[in-house]
Amino acid sequence: MTCTCASCKCRRATLPSRKEADPIVQAVTERFHARSREGIKHYGVTMAANKAPTRQWILDAQEELMDAILYLERLREDFPDG
Repeated sequence: MTCTCASCKCRRATLPSRKEADPIVQAVTERFHARSREGIKHYGVTMAANKAPTRQWILDAQEELMDAILYLERLREDFPDG
C-alpha cells in the first residue's frame, strides 16, 4: 500500500523511487503514515506545525510511555515465569 499523505506525495514527486527492502520496516513506515494522517485529522495540525510548549510535549511523551508500561505489564501476565 502506498501512503497518500501530502508529505509522501511531495517526497515521491521529488525523489527517485526506491522500494523498501525490508517488509517489516515497510509495514512500520506505513503505520507511522496512517497514524500521522489520523493525528492531523483529529488535531487539525501536523506535529511539525504544532506550537505546543515544551512542557506539554514532555507530558504527552510521559503519558504515552506510562501507557506502554501498562501494556507490557499486562502482556507479562500471559507468561507463567512473568
